[in-house]
Amino acid sequence: MSHADRVQTLQAAVKNARSPLSFRKGSASNTLRGEMASGKKIDLSSFNNILEINSEQRWALVEPRVSFYDLSLATLKEGLIPPVVPEFTSITVGGAVMGAALESSSHRFGQVSDTTLEYEVVLGSGEKVMASPSENADLFYGLSGSYGTLGILTTIKIQLIEAKPFVHLSYQSLSTKALLDFVCNPPNADFIEGVALGPEGGIAIAGQLTSEAKAPLYRQNHYWSPWYIQHLTQLKNTEEVMPLQDYLFRLDRGAFWVGRYVLRVRTLLQLLFKWGVPKISQKPPNPSWMLRLLFGGVFKSQKLYDIWHRIPTDISEKLFFIHDFYTPLEQVKSVYEKLVEETAIYPIWLCPVVGTSTPQILAPHYGKKNFLNIGVYGMLNNERPVHVITAELEKMILDHGGRKMLYSYTYYERDLFEEFYHEKTYRALRKNYQASLAFPHLYDKIVNFRG
Repeated sequence: MSHADRVQTLQAAVKNARSPLSFRKGSASNTLRGEMASGKKIDLSSFNNILEINSEQRWALVEPRVSFYDLSLATLKEGLIPPVVPEFTSITVGGAVMGAALESSSHRFGQVSDTTLEYEVVLGSGEKVMASPSENADLFYGLSGSYGTLGILTTIKIQLIEAKPFVHLSYQSLSTKALLDFVCNPPNADFIEGVALGPEGGIAIAGQLTSEAKAPLYRQNHYWSPWYIQHLTQLKNTEEVMPLQDYLFRLDRGAFWVGRYVLRVRTLLQLLFKWGVPKISQKPPNPSWMLRLLFGGVFKSQKLYDIWHRIPTDISEKLFFIHDFYTPLEQVKSVYEKLVEETAIYPIWLCPVVGTSTPQILAPHYGKKNFLNIGVYGMLNNERPVHVITAELEKMILDHGGRKMLYSYTYYERDLFEEFYHEKTYRALRKNYQASLAFPHLYDKIVNFRG
């Protein structure tokens, strides 16, 4: 079936909808919260084709369920790469736009949405429209961070930039203060990130695209290879080179480091074979070479998300604190200290993001400021309920002029959410593009999804 035929079928399904639509999640969905309890599910799994790569003009036209892994493999054959490539192999282009994804090149390019040129969108009425900076611009910008509540992407035209075979990486072991200074005032490099390994500090990482390997080569090309976080803990001040494809998905194995929580063999077998919900340790081990050899394929992010979605929502919601907080640079010290005080979770991912002056009202980097994304992923070392601490920290980040990403469990009161997420403008978008005919309100999707 051609792309046009699939779109026509989708349009008919939307037109005939009699309740709010949502998207049928695969088992490896990168959204952590549960699905809406009611409403018709739309299956977009067939929209997974790369329609065109224009090497001369440096863009690709793709359907929304194309993964960045498959897209990067295809564009690298042309010597090109998307400017922002999220770190998990299963993240799709459409999901990255709707979910406001970022990565270690975001200090230069912003979010994935900032690198797109045009969308084909099916509206709540079933009508198909084009959206770009010059056509339906309010919809084009409004889709970032909307999580499928304004329309359904059916194609994305995305920019491409020149690729090189390797990334030359420089590592510095720094105190916490110096590490935060590094990520808030990054040097001139293609890739910038930091990882706080503990209370005393962590590793600052700068990467540069290069055609030659002029430092020791490090690869992660086997399923039993050490996780990148293991590798980082063994480094001090050094340099190395990684093949570009290895670098782009360096954090896929272990899903950053959250996979450590299912490293015990009994826990892993219970989850893989659905033998009830195991007790998960707050002090997870590091993956041994034997465990990686026997179960290495299980620890790819796609499989770990599959395992996550096997855990009942009411249990996963009470166990884990997994959130990304976009923090204005002048507030980084205060926000970082508060997050550490309340969660005591390490490692912590630090990724600078250039803010946007375009009207991406729902995106966490909306505003002319630059931000530091502080990613905290793990289990709380705190006796208070996870949802209570999460709600307090959600309000804290708003009070500091930032936002959190909305892929995870969220607890905002409705009036607070509407104040900070430009409810008046959002409602106007929903009215203008008939979103209410088929799609839930963003608040209902991310907070009231149990309803």
